[in-house]
Amino acid sequence: MKRKRLLVFLCFLAGTLLLYFPVLGNGFLTDDYASLHRVLIERRILYREFLRPLIDVSFYLNWLVFGLHPAGYYAFNFVVHALTCFMVYRVVLDLPFYPEGRRESVALVAGFLFLFYPFHNEGVVWLSGRLSSMAALFALLAMHFSLTKQGVKGFLAAVLCWFLGLFAYESIIVLPAMILMLEWVIHRDRRRMTWSVAAWGVAGLVCIVLRHIVAGAVVPNYGKGERTIWAFVQRMIKVLGRCFLPPMENSRLMIGLFSGLLLALVLGYLHFRRRRPDPEAGLRLGYIVPEALFLVALLPALAFGVSTRTSEGDRILYFPSCFLCILCSALLFYFVSSRVWRVLVCVMAATGGIILIGRNNRNWVFASRTATAVLDSVRAAPGRVLLVNAPDEWEGAYIFRNNFETGLEVNGVDARKVLVTHFLMRLEYLPVSGGIEPVGRGGVISVYPATRIISSGDEFRVEGIPGRFRAGEDRVYYWDKLQWKQLNLPRQQ
Repeated sequence: MKRKRLLVFLCFLAGTLLLYFPVLGNGFLTDDYASLHRVLIERRILYREFLRPLIDVSFYLNWLVFGLHPAGYYAFNFVVHALTCFMVYRVVLDLPFYPEGRRESVALVAGFLFLFYPFHNEGVVWLSGRLSSMAALFALLAMHFSLTKQGVKGFLAAVLCWFLGLFAYESIIVLPAMILMLEWVIHRDRRRMTWSVAAWGVAGLVCIVLRHIVAGAVVPNYGKGERTIWAFVQRMIKVLGRCFLPPMENSRLMIGLFSGLLLALVLGYLHFRRRRPDPEAGLRLGYIVPEALFLVALLPALAFGVSTRTSEGDRILYFPSCFLCILCSALLFYFVSSRVWRVLVCVMAATGGIILIGRNNRNWVFASRTATAVLDSVRAAPGRVLLVNAPDEWEGAYIFRNNFETGLEVNGVDARKVLVTHFLMRLEYLPVSGGIEPVGRGGVISVYPATRIISSGDEFRVEGIPGRFRAGEDRVYYWDKLQWKQLNLPRQQ
């Protein structure tokens, strides 16, 4: 049995490597440098701003083994993702809702659906995104212990895993409610349930007090957005839509597609209900319980929201997607009786996942190359460097959103010699077809959208930025939306 479990994990690991191999050559990006700066230069871990020390602990361990070679850090992300796939498989085996002869198959399909699920891979392809995959891994471990270990030991193991997961990311804060829901459905013992609610209530109180003392808040104060009922409904539609559809610029098209998908699911459900009798209570719980767990796990995503235009924020869907894939696997085995059709459905899902994951990988590879090109240019420059239109992101792949100066410092570059005249946002580069080209008139060069450079003899200056620069020594690079280019300044007599 252990050999079989090991083989399943190795299959998940091999699948992860094949799917995400293109990003293995990527470099560090944005918040990655914040973590490296804290552990290597400040000699501390992240606990004051956010109580997320595991991100820095994992980076430090990676640094001890791999130094500043990012490939090892990405390999760590791959292993965590493969382990999470395995734990999705393992939790299904722990659930008592599926017949013995079918449970293994349901578990395998759930794990592989999670492997190919394309709307949470920010937690795999972005190094700092590992906080969501580590949190989900610990949450699934907690669920596994609560399902398989009886008494105080099982409870303490589950609480420990929950605490450790929260030290990575707050997306699993609803885990106690999910475990209590499972316990009630499985055991239906009021006395046991009373003790469990009390025990988890104490654990939750300890968590709240600890986080308030150390970090000043239970969850971070960013990204909460409006708190009106309409805003919540909008976020709910967006989040549910993004669980099933890729990001797209046309929000109306996404709403239309999601509505059509919901209609198709309802009609399909009614059709199969007519053909097949309602299952007995045990089998019915096999898809009702994962559905309930999925909706509860979505609550943090509903509070924070995700982008419908890019893959930004996909990491918050990582944990809920575990139960969405379990639900899809259970429904597949209930509604589709033919093994051939099951295989065909799985192949179609895997094909779609491969295509969408490949597209997202290309965005992150492009983002990494763009960031690396800047570092190479800055190192080679003899004097100061001005960067025009440093990109904030590329279709959800972060580039210079945060921690630009700390990134320079980690790479041994004096941040005082580098000046960014403008950070280019996505909504600024979208209207531009092709590349951004500078426009020169006399001694003035304008670079869309907001940079004007005025040459005067051997010197030049930038509007809105104090000081003068020497044309022969100081260099100007601009991002034309496709690549970095050096700007040749005309000398004025």
